[in-house]
Amino acid sequence: MASDQFTYDAVPYPSFTFPQTHPDRLSTLGAIAGVSTAHPERCRVLELGCGDGTNLLSFAYALPNSEFVGIDLSQVHINKARNTASHLKVENTTFQQADVTELNYADLGQFDFIIAHGLFSWVPDDVRSHVLRIYRESLAPNGIGYISYNAYPGCHIRDMTSGIMRFGAGDIENPVEKVDKGIAFLDLISDAAESDSLYQAILKREIGQIADRTRENVFHDDFSPVSRPFYFHEFWKMIGSIGMQFLSESDPSSSNIGRLDTRAQEVLLSLKGDILHREQLIDLITCRRFRSTLFCRAEIDVNHYPDPDVVSSLYVSSQMVADTASPNLTDTSSVRFAGPGNAAVEINHPLTKATLAFLSDRSARGTAFSDLILNATEMIDPKSASDEDIATTKAYIFQLFSAGFVRLRKYQPAFKIEVGSFPQASAFARWQIENGGSSVTILTGANLTPENEASRALITLLDGTRDRGQIVEAMKEMFDVPDAERTDFETGLASLIEAELNKFANAGLLTG
Repeated sequence: MASDQFTYDAVPYPSFTFPQTHPDRLSTLGAIAGVSTAHPERCRVLELGCGDGTNLLSFAYALPNSEFVGIDLSQVHINKARNTASHLKVENTTFQQADVTELNYADLGQFDFIIAHGLFSWVPDDVRSHVLRIYRESLAPNGIGYISYNAYPGCHIRDMTSGIMRFGAGDIENPVEKVDKGIAFLDLISDAAESDSLYQAILKREIGQIADRTRENVFHDDFSPVSRPFYFHEFWKMIGSIGMQFLSESDPSSSNIGRLDTRAQEVLLSLKGDILHREQLIDLITCRRFRSTLFCRAEIDVNHYPDPDVVSSLYVSSQMVADTASPNLTDTSSVRFAGPGNAAVEINHPLTKATLAFLSDRSARGTAFSDLILNATEMIDPKSASDEDIATTKAYIFQLFSAGFVRLRKYQPAFKIEVGSFPQASAFARWQIENGGSSVTILTGANLTPENEASRALITLLDGTRDRGQIVEAMKEMFDVPDAERTDFETGLASLIEAELNKFANAGLLTG
């Protein structure tokens, strides 16, 4: 473990937040499966391998009544985490430099949620057994564990390209130079491979995936002396050995069979009740290379096929927008609703169409399902919706959630949905921009990537001390615009800022 310590101290892992580890996500997925977990606003969370604390701090900032504990082997990481917590005045966190093999479980206490992201596949077997023991000893009776890991069969491809890069980098010690030499060698091999062959196509695709990651990320993930992917059935056995059972993936859409062809769906549907083989077969069909798996204690009665009625007690939000300005909501004609990434779905059920249309005009904070039905009903018919219509809408909402089109949550995050006179953005988001982050974490726990440098600059100005006029003047000073373009720039600046502020409010970025 000493060599790992030197590696991460010398080359700190990049700062990231992981929305799939958010207490609300874990609590909501638990509720859907029938597990009564702690509420996300009043919970205790442990993160193993917390890095520089960015992930935990994003939660702690938004959930001040919950408690967060981070453990990491790197003193450099822990020092940065503590400094950031102090800078942001986040007081509900504790960061500890420690080796997981030496942790005192009694001192730790119990946790409602335990997270290990980017750790499990990158530690030796003896350390991995200690990680599992922490879950066994420290997870609360109704708690939920989260472990991410590299998965087979997809990682057979990653193993191949990582091996090529490591060979090509040779004995180079400097991490950045090592990664650059390895990538250059992989690029050389892909160019030299038989033109238009399957092998060349695989290598080119991997090069494209590597290009989207930072050098530090590639160094730790692809050049690590320890990198152990698992088949799902192997992970199933490991958590079973500590008295745990599979709950779900942190992203339910990754196990949604609706995206597969008819034959694959028929085979998977025949496995209903056999979760192990169903999930393993999905991995084999899709060539999955990474999993973020949730689990709980084996004695809990988990419902892997929940009734859509579970949405009744949850908040619903959606970014789906009808592809026409005036969609027909009152009859059974189909309306196409598009979501992020050009994904789309057609809906012909009137009440469901109305719920999606209503949500498209709302903030990311979410609407209680009962309120959603009331508002959707008003949009199509002043009379009450029938029980049958409501049941159909529940089924649609649950299907859309399983496919990744709709977000369900246990609570409404606290953020301003209207822009105030002195707009104030999340201090955590401002800190991310000021420290070179390419994206910011909004108060729902999701990540938002500013569209351009003007949007990034605007976020840093939203500290609650400036009104609209002062923001405009500050923006004028921040950008060196050519004289020929300055008049147009200044004329349109106020409207540009107002549009961005409204986007920020709707997304969940503003605290004042």
